[in-house]
Amino acid sequence: MSDAFLNFASYGRPDEKILMDYNFWVIRNDDEVVLLDTGYDVAGCNWLDESPTASPLESLAALDIDPLGVSTVIASHFHYDHIGFLRLFGNARVIAAQAEYDHWTVLRGPGARFEDHFVASPDLDEIYRAESEGRLVLVPEGPTEVVPGVTVYPVGGHTPGQLITLVRGRTGSAILTSDAAHLYEQIHYGWPFFAHSDLDQVKIAYRVIDDLAAQTGAVVVPGHDSRVREHFPPYPGQAGAFATMLTPHGS
Repeated sequence: MSDAFLNFASYGRPDEKILMDYNFWVIRNDDEVVLLDTGYDVAGCNWLDESPTASPLESLAALDIDPLGVSTVIASHFHYDHIGFLRLFGNARVIAAQAEYDHWTVLRGPGARFEDHFVASPDLDEIYRAESEGRLVLVPEGPTEVVPGVTVYPVGGHTPGQLITLVRGRTGSAILTSDAAHLYEQIHYGWPFFAHSDLDQVKIAYRVIDDLAAQTGAVVVPGHDSRVREHFPPYPGQAGAFATMLTPHGS
């Protein structure tokens, strides 16, 4: 845990190993397929010698989803473990926060030196390709419903334009925090993750998540916690080896 949380020693808790998953989420209704993020291209940007369980192509095939049939991709932020396979979804609108786009555009301006441990230039090129093709939709501050029942909230903190996503389903609602809260400890205790752009905004984002959960009754799903799989059932069939079904009955 000391590797994950800022100033962990100050909490007086024993250190222990904690596992992180790298997820993307499929949101489906009768008419379209929406993705929250597009997965981690481990072969292209292997930060900590990770081993992928299944590639996004394999995962989507198991769910009978054609990448070119995906109508909308929500880019929660521009780190490479979240938009690593954006190139596969050439027909999709790409939803991102204006603040996230502005931040990386400024960094890549004329004469700027582009360096970041968690962002890869080829992934950003896909953002700009979506823009050139008229598929990039930038959302301002405040909640924005991007498809019926799916609303994004720019909260910042982890990155300047970090988004959380509220999904209202037929049987309940879920708040997909992405990296606004990687792990359950951030939700339960407010422990900041070690990687952030604005620590004060990180703490504000936690309050936004808490308030939204109280208002909607939605279950809160952290972005990288392997224990999510303990709270929700596996997807039916072979996809259950790597896919989880989010239901309002999880805790």
